[in-house]
Amino acid sequence: MDDEQELRNRMEAVDAPSSRIEIDALLQAGRRRAFRRRSVRAAGGVGLATAVLLAVPSILNATGASPAPREDVAGASPTTSDGPVGPCQMTELPVPPGMSGVEVEAVDPTGRYIVGNSTVGQNFRPVLWVDEKPSALPVIATSVQVTAVNASGVVVGLAHDLPDEYVFRYENGAYTRLRTPPGEWHVYPTPAINAAGDIVINAEPRGKAEGEDSIVLLWKAGSTTATQVPLPTEANVYDITDDGTLVGGTYEKGYAAAAYTWDQSGKPRKLEMPGGEKGIARAARGEWVTGSLSLAPARWNLRTGEVTKLGPPLPPDALDKDGPGPGVQVNASGWVVTGSPRGSLLREGDPIDLVVPAGQASDVKGVSDTGLVVGQARDKNHSILGPRTWRC
Repeated sequence: MDDEQELRNRMEAVDAPSSRIEIDALLQAGRRRAFRRRSVRAAGGVGLATAVLLAVPSILNATGASPAPREDVAGASPTTSDGPVGPCQMTELPVPPGMSGVEVEAVDPTGRYIVGNSTVGQNFRPVLWVDEKPSALPVIATSVQVTAVNASGVVVGLAHDLPDEYVFRYENGAYTRLRTPPGEWHVYPTPAINAAGDIVINAEPRGKAEGEDSIVLLWKAGSTTATQVPLPTEANVYDITDDGTLVGGTYEKGYAAAAYTWDQSGKPRKLEMPGGEKGIARAARGEWVTGSLSLAPARWNLRTGEVTKLGPPLPPDALDKDGPGPGVQVNASGWVVTGSPRGSLLREGDPIDLVVPAGQASDVKGVSDTGLVVGQARDKNHSILGPRTWRC
């Protein structure tokens, strides 16, 4: 993986402030690239995002797990985070023959299904693990990126044959293209899926920037026709719970303002934002929501309304730090995956000890309700050494 892609991957995880800047899928010099796009928006000043974008002049504009009843996790407390603080033992996750540069992207709540991507040149190639046995999925476009999977093994992701891009569902060995409303749309950042198979993503008219005139699209399970959720244009959605609740937040003048959930009629619930702090919600599972408050990882309890900061804010030089970034995923026990330059796993704000060999570091991407942690190992230069799992 080249240096620019590595920097881009590290950028995407930083929930840093910007004017609704999103990481797009184009690079010049006659090359087609399909980069993963994640929001780098959050509260506060614009210094970090501006500095990063100046460092990568080729970037153009562009831009979850699901709650389940607590009884899905044997012995889970309805109000506390359960489980060990580590150490959690590492296992090397096998990859399909001939594939290199494979990175894990997500795990389903049961831990049975894991998705990830390899790269060929600058294009993605999808991988699905079932019971930790890998398969290379068919390639139906120049770039095929898988981004999430539910407990039934239904996979979602993004396909690119530039300028064409679309959301797909992969189920029972077949791809289905999910249709957007009439017109040309840019979908961002990545689709989320719940246990029923409902899929959600944001979209903005192609040619627009920073979420201008954006809408939220929902495909009900089995459907190929999108429904537009009646939310204001300043709202973005990043996850959908098993009961169909949408999770995300609103923006003011391009900056993350407040964390929200909505029902599918557009009825809002504003999450607690203490002391006038700004932030956003990124993912939910059970009674837990995670995201950020003023650049610090945060977790909300939907039942009690309580919000907890899980660490300090990212420093201005966050790209050179390994401290916790925003919460980007949470399991039913309230364990939070942070999207710092190197993803970590937190329990009640404390890092869970993930065992790696000397000279290596863990880079966490997801955690199941069963305590299976997925991600990759990196060397001291941040290079990917391969996909890994940890049992906690």
